[in-house]
Amino acid sequence: MRYIGVDLHKTNFVVCFLSEDDNYKLETFPLSKAGISRFTSELSKEDAVAVEVTQNIYYFYDQIKTYVGRIVLVDTYRFAIIATSKKKTDKADALALARFLKLDHLPEVPVPSEKVRQLRHLLQARETLVGLRTKLKNMGHAALTRNGIALSRSAFASGTARERLQKRDDLSSTDQVILHSALRQILELDKEIGQLETEILRLGKTLAGVKRLLQLHGLNLLSAISLLAEIGDIHLFETSKQLVAYSGLATSIRQSNQTTRQGHITKQGRKRLRTVAIRAVLSMVNRTNTPLMDFYSRKKREKGSGKAICATARKLLTIIFVMLKKELDYWYLEDRLYNRKLRQLNAAA
Repeated sequence: MRYIGVDLHKTNFVVCFLSEDDNYKLETFPLSKAGISRFTSELSKEDAVAVEVTQNIYYFYDQIKTYVGRIVLVDTYRFAIIATSKKKTDKADALALARFLKLDHLPEVPVPSEKVRQLRHLLQARETLVGLRTKLKNMGHAALTRNGIALSRSAFASGTARERLQKRDDLSSTDQVILHSALRQILELDKEIGQLETEILRLGKTLAGVKRLLQLHGLNLLSAISLLAEIGDIHLFETSKQLVAYSGLATSIRQSNQTTRQGHITKQGRKRLRTVAIRAVLSMVNRTNTPLMDFYSRKKREKGSGKAICATARKLLTIIFVMLKKELDYWYLEDRLYNRKLRQLNAAA
């Protein structure tokens, strides 16, 4: 059996072949069909491969998974040995991966299903476009402000409101050009975001547990699919604490002798899962009257709104874990609202 460490890049990958007797060979391959074919020709079903998670990791994983017995996708945040190494070279990184693979001491990242991967890519693309749209709205607000016009966020929220802005003639000629440019780009981005959302709903509406998550107040179809896509396979988590830790919402703890201190959230986990959970809670604040919001109100009085939001997001993930893992319905179900969401789900393309 060999232990193979791979340092993967955009154009090539450096490989360390480590044998049982600790002899090793280093080789560099181009990241192309020819290079991967040459690499796979040297593999056997008894080999184990370790590779750090990068942007093109799943492409590489799909190309070699049938040629080896085991592939370990390494969590770069938890495997800090490479990042803090005094000798940071591609060959040294590949050797470190191979040696720690031999020791079976690598923090592993689970491989999601193909559908979950596609949803994650679509959701990331949507998030990028939404961010661009927000910047354009800010640019439009700045043009208005420079001319003494202070409007609320709703001024750019709908097509009707933006048509009213299009007709304004009380701006300077320069700011008029800037405002019209922003409005045109926002219109195009709305179309692109709508197309992405249609594809997200088409792929995500059949995810296991989506109907169950729609029972939660404050979760619409898009946010329910987003949470399921970011969580992946719920059966990979044995407890709700593991899911909370995976999101990076767990509180950091420092303990020495009889002293224990709890700090801020770790933020070491899946960032988009943490973001979606926090946004879901923010959408519920002052809009729903549920036990979860009672919990938020109590925590807000005790610790302030910031910590209350994080604590409520942890509670939300705990509820989701119980619902999905034990296949239980939400105990505070409002039939009218839930049925409306189900109609939207059935109407999704």
